[in-house]
Amino acid sequence: MFLVSPIRAQDFEEARNTFFSGDYGKCIELTRAQVDKGIWNDFWSRQLMRALIETGEYEEARDVYLALMEENKFTSSIDLRTLGASALRYCGQEEEGQKLLDEIPVLLTNAPWRYSDRENLLAVGKYLLAEGEDARYILESCYDRILKSDPTYVEAYVAIGELALTKADYQEAVNALSKALEKRPEDPNISFLLAQAWETSDKEKSDAFLKAALDLNSKHIPSLLFGVRKLIDAERYDAAEQGIEEVLAINASTPKAWGLRAALAHLRGDYNKEGEYRKKGLEKWNTNPEVDFIAGKTLSRHYRFQESVAYQRRALKLDPKFLPAKFQLGQDLLRVGLDEDGWSLVDEVAEEDKYNVVAFNLRKLHTRITKFTTLEAPGFIVRMEAKEAEIYGERVLALLSQAQDVLCKKYQFELERPTTVEIFPQQSDFAIRTFGLPGGAGYLGVCFGSLITANSPASQGSSPSNWESVLWHEFCHVITLQKTNNRMPRWLSEGISVYEELERDSSWGQSMSPLYKQMLLGEDFVPLSELSSAFMSPKSPIHLQFAYYESSLAVRYLVEKHGRPLLLKALEDLGMGVTLESAFSRRFGDAGVLDKDFKEYVQAITASFNPDTDFSKGDFAESAGLEEIQAWVDKNPNSYAGQALLAQAHVQNENWGRAKESVVKLLELYPDDTSANGGLKLAAYIAKKTGDAPAERAALEKIMKHSSNDVAALLRLTELCQASEDWEALATYSGKLLAVNPLIPNGHEGLVAASSALQEPLQAIQPLQALQGMNPLDPAGLHFQLSSALLNASSGEHDRTEEARIEALLALEHSPRYREAQQLLKQLVAIRNGEAKLPSEFKTAVGELDTPNQLLVEPPANGSPPSPRKAS
Repeated sequence: MFLVSPIRAQDFEEARNTFFSGDYGKCIELTRAQVDKGIWNDFWSRQLMRALIETGEYEEARDVYLALMEENKFTSSIDLRTLGASALRYCGQEEEGQKLLDEIPVLLTNAPWRYSDRENLLAVGKYLLAEGEDARYILESCYDRILKSDPTYVEAYVAIGELALTKADYQEAVNALSKALEKRPEDPNISFLLAQAWETSDKEKSDAFLKAALDLNSKHIPSLLFGVRKLIDAERYDAAEQGIEEVLAINASTPKAWGLRAALAHLRGDYNKEGEYRKKGLEKWNTNPEVDFIAGKTLSRHYRFQESVAYQRRALKLDPKFLPAKFQLGQDLLRVGLDEDGWSLVDEVAEEDKYNVVAFNLRKLHTRITKFTTLEAPGFIVRMEAKEAEIYGERVLALLSQAQDVLCKKYQFELERPTTVEIFPQQSDFAIRTFGLPGGAGYLGVCFGSLITANSPASQGSSPSNWESVLWHEFCHVITLQKTNNRMPRWLSEGISVYEELERDSSWGQSMSPLYKQMLLGEDFVPLSELSSAFMSPKSPIHLQFAYYESSLAVRYLVEKHGRPLLLKALEDLGMGVTLESAFSRRFGDAGVLDKDFKEYVQAITASFNPDTDFSKGDFAESAGLEEIQAWVDKNPNSYAGQALLAQAHVQNENWGRAKESVVKLLELYPDDTSANGGLKLAAYIAKKTGDAPAERAALEKIMKHSSNDVAALLRLTELCQASEDWEALATYSGKLLAVNPLIPNGHEGLVAASSALQEPLQAIQPLQALQGMNPLDPAGLHFQLSSALLNASSGEHDRTEEARIEALLALEHSPRYREAQQLLKQLVAIRNGEAKLPSEFKTAVGELDTPNQLLVEPPANGSPPSPRKAS
């Protein structure tokens, strides 16, 4: 009779905990001892093989499995079989490993009763997931069954979390993994999986879970690799290299490590090493698609989409069924403008993997995008929601065409393929197209090289940003990314785009403020050589915005101190694969000297920003009364905070004379203050309350010199300009209003009124056409106005009388007894028949508004854009 000594529960616990803590040598020692004793419990064999595979001892892991099979032990174990298949593959025995996996369905069919316990159900679920089986089926037939019989089984929650992560269902992953963590907090893998689950929505939580995983096991390879990828994303390449070395010291054959290392070599311009590292990653298992997939995905995160396409195609050549590579390829193709192939692959993945959240979202979005209107101009393909395209699509094309003319010449670069621009009226659609998932709050537009995605004003509520500045910014990315073959750090790309915004319009982009002055002079200032870190690991949203501003200062410094030609040369260097450090050293000199020079440049700028003003908060009590505030200000006359509080107190008391005096002093301290309770806003408010229209307009005009998206100020300016019959100014501010929100009628109406008064019928056509799409109260009158404008804009070279005739007919369709429209139609028919000539001057009224506030369309409800007019 064969007897073995009993195994205590603490023996299992000790072996498992050595694995959790990263003491893999001890784990191998403990488990091998039990396996050698012939203990009839496959836990020891499984744990031994996991530790051996984790440390790259693939031959030993294979031998353990083959020995068990020779002894006819645990031949029905799915878990051991998958471990054995993995070991065989890493030993270059791909066919033998695949055979083990191919036999699993036969085992399940021949003896299903053997696989009804929790361990086997778990193994079956993982196998089915790897084979691409339906996720819902796996949950119901495997994991849910386990939890019904044993709600305490941690592995089931972990498996559900892993499944959810593969489908990008992060909420479900968090729910399952949180339960697992409660039951087994010592397992670093659970904390690592939670770090992944929180990455897209809460960076702080993600970082905290990653730290927790590494605190439990400093040798936890998945966590180390996750950290390496974050370091690469942050362009901290030296630190990333060190992280890879840590991983390879544990397992010199880790495929993901070599994939990351290949991507890192590419980003550093060391293409020979890139090839060596890829080859090294495939050394043990030469058909493993994971190496190419990881390398390509890492490059895609750095906007190297073409390179990622090549890597994903390599991965699929090694394994045509590897869905992650197929899906990544689809997304990358969409980003390089190969829409037909990209959407086709997304559709394939969504069909094969019905619970892939990102694929599902993209597939639904594609259906909506197909209903967009497509507008084209030389060099551009613009897709917009149909009604928005009708209202301001032509303005989009005009702005982009102007950006192309200016920036291509400025950066000495000709685009070889059209730029695709997609503008989304729903922020969630923008986020799905851009990131694959809802979210991305704070992003107005994103450029991928030849593709721009942007939020429309409709997606931004009552306070939209200036869409013209957004598109100008993003198109500048098109130029610089393509000029450098996407080989530029984020700070330089963003810095150039913000710089060019300000070059185009001083009210666009970002400007110096008291907060930025404080940050530049304090610990938040980042040396030029470290600016990438400001984007990759900002302390707060304010710090991220500051990173954009400081980067634009860095670009301005390079242009002013070293010259634009050298900057263009540096961009060309990057495009040829030269590293940023080498390119900047070649063009601008020593990095240390550059950092010192840039800091002095910034200090000079900050010193000139209201140098005599004290922007500190002040030490007066928040509840201080008017007399106390006045006394404090008398002692601290240069205190911005004190003077602002005093001015606000006078305004609240409606003491307009004293309020005006305080505001004058406030503006002496900070003349360009456009903040909500700042000097210019208070000056405009006081002037309006006291009926001083010229002073109000002057204050509002100063605001608009520094702000590009103040809708309230622009609306008031158009009213004031129309009341004073300053038609040129009305046209200017109406245009600025349309650059922020073209979905309300006011800007279009202002242009119509201005063009009528200035006798410029051509300028009335576009706004009249836009107003037709905004539920006009008098559609007949609007068609008549457009007909008149088209007629009066006609000439021998640009005869638009046929369009005018159609508009006159539409006016009569709405109102058959419309006498003026009847007369206009007769005139147009006579012109068409040669019985009359085109008007030689502006005679037919374009149709001024009867009063400055009369609306041609229904006013928007609750500040929302008017609903689209239904097609008849």
